[in-house]
Amino acid sequence: MALRFIDGFEHYTIPADLSQKWTSYNQATTSTPFGSTTGRRADSNALRIRNDQDWVSITLDNQSTWIVGFAMYLFGNETGDVVRFFDNENATQCYVSVTSGGIIQLYRGTTLLASSSNAIPNGSWNFIETRLSIANSGGVFEVRVNEQVWLSFTGDTQQSTTLSTANRILLYGRDVHVAYDDLYICDGTGSTNNTYLGDVRIDTVRPNAPGASANFSRQGGAANWENVDDTLTDADSSYNFSNTVGHKDCFDCANLPSITGTIFGLQVSLAARKDDAGSRILRVLTRVASTDYEGGDLAPGTDYRFFRQIWEQNPNTAAAWTETQINAAEFGYKVQA
Repeated sequence: MALRFIDGFEHYTIPADLSQKWTSYNQATTSTPFGSTTGRRADSNALRIRNDQDWVSITLDNQSTWIVGFAMYLFGNETGDVVRFFDNENATQCYVSVTSGGIIQLYRGTTLLASSSNAIPNGSWNFIETRLSIANSGGVFEVRVNEQVWLSFTGDTQQSTTLSTANRILLYGRDVHVAYDDLYICDGTGSTNNTYLGDVRIDTVRPNAPGASANFSRQGGAANWENVDDTLTDADSSYNFSNTVGHKDCFDCANLPSITGTIFGLQVSLAARKDDAGSRILRVLTRVASTDYEGGDLAPGTDYRFFRQIWEQNPNTAAAWTETQINAAEFGYKVQA
């Protein structure tokens, strides 16, 4: 798998639910907090960060190559970091910064590696992609803006004396503030999605009808799908529950907006918790052509957290998804153990 994480910032409350979606975050002040703002499209949301000490981070596994893409909106002209890559000892390998004049700069530790000759303007959305391959020599650190390479460095991209990998990716704020939308993260493994995806969009669809299975008991709505169709998650106000191994819920979901480009994958996001001590295992599932396909084992704790399952390809065809196939599929979950 190369596509590791996506976020359109549309299915949870910011900042209240950041800890459910992201591994960690820092909010330095409550006077200018995290928030949501209108995204690149009128019906979409974006993550707004207003302070240069504020950040969100996702911790994955150790990889020598990461590709990160996102739409970015600069509200002001202060210097600040945009994205940082940390190793598993919490030391910075490399990072991308934007100066007060909109110049993009690449750093290894505190060493400036490259600066762009072009500048990003304030007050407009631009799609930023960065690729970092970590090595003492022959490493690559590059940034594209709107699918055009703005700056590229080849050489020493390994700040650590012992580690040639990174496992933690942070999005930062700026002294004025910045907004992020349509985020994707890929690694360099495999044969699919292991390089730039280009200027992409992330569309969020929600359950709107029952599917083939409705085994869970329900709290709140009159039907299982109505408990999980929330625009934003509502914790224990409405939910489905079961402790019976093998129980499943599946749902039909709203159709995607019309798509003309490539579908690089889909991510099913599941907000779940357990309500007692002891082990509990869930699986996310998709139902395609009357067959259930299950993801990996997920172990919830006693607090709500978003779990994700990415299918880069249709598991029924082992080929790229089509809009028609996604619209016809069902999505849900299962008590595995």
